[in-house]
Amino acid sequence: MSIAQRIAWLDGVATLAVLTGAVALWPAAAGGVDPLPLAARAAVIIVIALGAFYYNDLYDFEASHALGHVFTRTCRALGVSAVVLAAAYLMFPSLGVGGQAASYALLLTLGAVTAGRAAVYTLAKREPFAERVVVMGRSALAVDLAEQIRTRADVAMTFVGFVGDPTLAPQAGPHLGSYRDIGEVVRRHRPNRIVVAMPDRRGNLPVAELLSCRFRGVTIEDGTQAYERLSRRLAVESLTPSALIFGDGFRVSRFQQALQRALSIVVSALGLVGVGPFVAIVGALIKLESPGPVLFVQERIGLRGHPFRVFKFRTMRPETPGADGIWGRDNESRVTRIGAFLRRYRLDEVPQFWNILRGDMNLVGPRPEMASNVATFAAVIPFYNLRHEARPGLTGWAQVKAGYSMSTEEVTQKLCYDLYYLKHRSLAFDLRILFDTVKFVLCGKRPG
Repeated sequence: MSIAQRIAWLDGVATLAVLTGAVALWPAAAGGVDPLPLAARAAVIIVIALGAFYYNDLYDFEASHALGHVFTRTCRALGVSAVVLAAAYLMFPSLGVGGQAASYALLLTLGAVTAGRAAVYTLAKREPFAERVVVMGRSALAVDLAEQIRTRADVAMTFVGFVGDPTLAPQAGPHLGSYRDIGEVVRRHRPNRIVVAMPDRRGNLPVAELLSCRFRGVTIEDGTQAYERLSRRLAVESLTPSALIFGDGFRVSRFQQALQRALSIVVSALGLVGVGPFVAIVGALIKLESPGPVLFVQERIGLRGHPFRVFKFRTMRPETPGADGIWGRDNESRVTRIGAFLRRYRLDEVPQFWNILRGDMNLVGPRPEMASNVATFAAVIPFYNLRHEARPGLTGWAQVKAGYSMSTEEVTQKLCYDLYYLKHRSLAFDLRILFDTVKFVLCGKRPG
């Protein structure tokens, strides 16, 4: 279990303990109360508080870990909890725990969570809780790994230094020696882990020295695997075909596929039924604001490279004659007012429930790309066409982590997330992505 997961469990247990303890004080003052109804009422407070923590990015461990930012987000989460609880008590008075127990519980939670986060983030970078890590290589991947280890408070590691040729990349940390010096580096600096992120291993990898380190208890980890574990995306630029062919992951059973497809069909069918009146209103507003059709229809590339037509609410005015280029067609100046609102809350994607029912898409998967762009991206981005080995989705891991892409570099970054999803896809992963998607839709903000 990673340190981030431990923090999540710590917050959950701390919230449970503090809220339960504070609520439990009320029966003594009130002359006693039946413990079972009290436990149920306390559970309501706990669920609302944990939900508010989640939707205020307190479990997003790529967000800022500065104590002031954590305190601010916790205050905001508890404020949301108080408002939701007040509304719940107005509608369902029987849920109330009485007195000021809920208020005291939320205030105690603020102190407990802030103090707990401060303690964990402080200890996570100190021995004996943190691993000492040496990175072999000076590639872009090696520099990126070192930066993540140094700057991310939720990673229980400390960066010791680089081993390798110091001229291969800009200086970004201590240079401890050459590849052949790794045995002496281990004796001198006593690392717990060596991450091998060499740009070219052939003829350079010190096999005998690394074997000796391995038998002395030092963990040896491939750089692409370490990058995947820390960032939850694949390092596309550093991957080799053999790593994908012989590595683990990329397994999904027919039963899992059937469950994912069933979830997609049920949710999209309910969605189409539920948004019927909404579709009519949006259609009328689109027609009133600008000329053109209500729906935007475009050819996209789907499962195994087969093209299909995707449906969206039109959010832009008709294209200016002469506009060309991959990015030029998405001109922000053409976005209508109703279109901007629909885009902000991703409501322009609602018609794609029909694509899901037709079998073109699933709820979760790599977003389908325009047919005219696929050949361009496949020519310059390694493994790009692998994203077509799964049915495209209404939302996906790349969408909740990186948002929209407006350059080839951003498309490459999203492919890193798409391939991570394909490697680890499951019904549980789909549900996590759907929860994150709901968070961004409710907040009206783009990730990334």
